[in-house]
Amino acid sequence: MTKFLRYNITPDEWQVVSADTVFTLPAGVVLSFDIASGGHWYGHGFANRQPYPLEREDINFPKFAVNNIQAPVWIASVGVAILIETNQALSVHLDPIANLLSISCTADDVTVRLFADKDAPSAARRCLKHLGWPAPTPANNLLGDSIFCTWTQYPRCITQDKIIDMAKQIRDHGYPSSVLTIDDRWESGFGELQFSSDFPNPAGMIAELHQLGFQVLLWVTPFVNIGTANYDMLGEKGWLVPRKDGNGPATFTWWGGNAGLIDLTNPDGHAWFKAQLLRLRDDVGIDGFKIDGGDAKYQPNPAESAWYDCPGPSGYSDILLSLFEEIAPGMCETRTAWVSQRRNILWREGGKDSHWGIENGLSALVTLGLNLSVMGYDMLMPDMVPGRVQTMISNMPLPTDEFFVRWTEASAFFPLLQFSYFPWNYQGAAAESALEYAKIHKALESYLQSITANRTEPIMRPMWWTAPERLECLSCGDQWLLGPDLLVAPVLAPHQLIRDIILPGGTWIDVWTGKEYNESIIISHSAPCPGIPLFVRADNKELLESLQAAVKAMPYGKVKPGITTTTWESGLDRDIKVTG
Repeated sequence: MTKFLRYNITPDEWQVVSADTVFTLPAGVVLSFDIASGGHWYGHGFANRQPYPLEREDINFPKFAVNNIQAPVWIASVGVAILIETNQALSVHLDPIANLLSISCTADDVTVRLFADKDAPSAARRCLKHLGWPAPTPANNLLGDSIFCTWTQYPRCITQDKIIDMAKQIRDHGYPSSVLTIDDRWESGFGELQFSSDFPNPAGMIAELHQLGFQVLLWVTPFVNIGTANYDMLGEKGWLVPRKDGNGPATFTWWGGNAGLIDLTNPDGHAWFKAQLLRLRDDVGIDGFKIDGGDAKYQPNPAESAWYDCPGPSGYSDILLSLFEEIAPGMCETRTAWVSQRRNILWREGGKDSHWGIENGLSALVTLGLNLSVMGYDMLMPDMVPGRVQTMISNMPLPTDEFFVRWTEASAFFPLLQFSYFPWNYQGAAAESALEYAKIHKALESYLQSITANRTEPIMRPMWWTAPERLECLSCGDQWLLGPDLLVAPVLAPHQLIRDIILPGGTWIDVWTGKEYNESIIISHSAPCPGIPLFVRADNKELLESLQAAVKAMPYGKVKPGITTTTWESGLDRDIKVTG
């Protein structure tokens, strides 16, 4: 480090981070970092607005406890990674006006670890090693194939017939896909963990999906709704988190209603839930699970709850993930985690809204992906293409063709790609573009397999990971490297057909044109729709040839702004206060 991050525990008594430091922060005491002395800032995880770098906006979490994927990890570009070790709620305020990142915990003392090194990538590597990253690589078929999920196409009602028909449509349209996710609304009641009467033969359905070449993931939560038979049974046994006053389960509100929470700290409750998952796996044929829940906000009020062994607001999620990892390692995905980087789980960004901006829209999809990857959540899928569509507000305008294609082309260069709203709902060049990007993602399969096995670097890397000395890279939040040899520069705004490109050191080849470039900033590079700027490092000829062959069928530049060719509406109104 040539500059030093400043911090204090006692006001006005500043210290500098010049070497690794570990200390205990007493409960109620505020730890403050001088933002400017740290340079640019990354990490933190989910926030409804996703500035990049973090110091571009005020980020204030009076109760920072797991909500989607978050972690008490922050990285300063001068070469310091900060880790706060706790499952308790923190108070976190990154205030650029006051020039302070302030962190405290009222519930308990916490351990603070500061990893200091020559630059941000070096410090982040050491923090990740301490956390136990990387996790094992998932099954090869997940890298390259598109995942399809029922949610935004069928948010209100799914049936056995619809799911079989969906699988056949995927095959008929030629998508490279081997995983189909059955999302919400398959149960007879939330928490019953039994298929409803709309599924007369679940095992037969799964067997048919297997014959069609699909492995099947099933959406599951640890929530058990009031009014279900399991709520009464589990409540009587004390396997839902009970109330302190002994008056039944402690309840909470989530987007599916009012529920109790399976107490996974109770050995009997844990065993019961495990048995249900094993039944779905072994008797029905489910291959893995889409895990929902685990957030602190979807737990009963601590003041009213009598856990068997209280894990803290952020501790429950890792207990939940450990169970699913045991049942189906490498075949479960989640949108919720705290400090679980070592788990053999697929990470998914929480639901994104179908608009362009950094307030949980397309731009946030990218900036959150950059932050999560350097925190160790790099086996990452963005939210479904093209976001939630109408599953929050049923009468929202349908996404335009341009927006749909821009979301698709950004998502195709994440490690994992997921569709839900059928791409063939669109017509003409938009539908053609989605299929071709799915095929391009498939063309990345061998490259993705090579960079994920035994990796020591994130799969998706911000520009500063490879060039921490370049100021323009430290603040770049709209392009990335997928592995060491593929540079991706999406368009994240409407009506935009050009963009500037930052190229790292070495020689790079434009995938679309074959033109050679050296380290530079390219001004006003062509970026038609479709036509995401892609550059391959010149010495990776195999990757270059694979991508150049894959892009030949793309209807380059044929999608125009202001047009919406889809008419499929399946909207659902949900309360944003208890969702996402």
